[in-house]
Amino acid sequence: MAFLLILGGASAAQGQTAAEPPNPLTQIKALKCSFPAATSAVWKEGAPQPQTKTQDMRFEITSIDVGDATAEFTGTAGRAYVTAVLSGWSLYFVESAVGQLNVTTVFSQEASPKKLKAVHSRHGYLQMQVGRFIAEPSVSQNYGECEVVQ
Repeated sequence: MAFLLILGGASAAQGQTAAEPPNPLTQIKALKCSFPAATSAVWKEGAPQPQTKTQDMRFEITSIDVGDATAEFTGTAGRAYVTAVLSGWSLYFVESAVGQLNVTTVFSQEASPKKLKAVHSRHGYLQMQVGRFIAEPSVSQNYGECEVVQ
């Protein structure tokens, strides 16, 4: 009988897990993002050719509401309403338009104080041909950080 009590106590102790820390992404309402590095690709003779460059891409994401899955994205092309998705320790912002899908991912890991690591991906293609010009898919991935705005 004592043997069963010892085993029962060990099982209860093993079943206890430390509480996870609160996810800071749930409280974010606005971000200022910058992406100084990017990789894009063009296809030549059917093979993708990656090209890496430095840049000054900046935009803001405001009115973030993970409960309603909504946010506003403001960049050089103006303002767009995007879908906000919190999954684990990442916050995704998804924008789709005709022939275009943009996804910004903000990770719950600091790149520098008060700035979170982030990636912005663009995927687009509109099939068209004008004379000898034939449109190609447009793809890029941009690397940087987003500052949490209070």
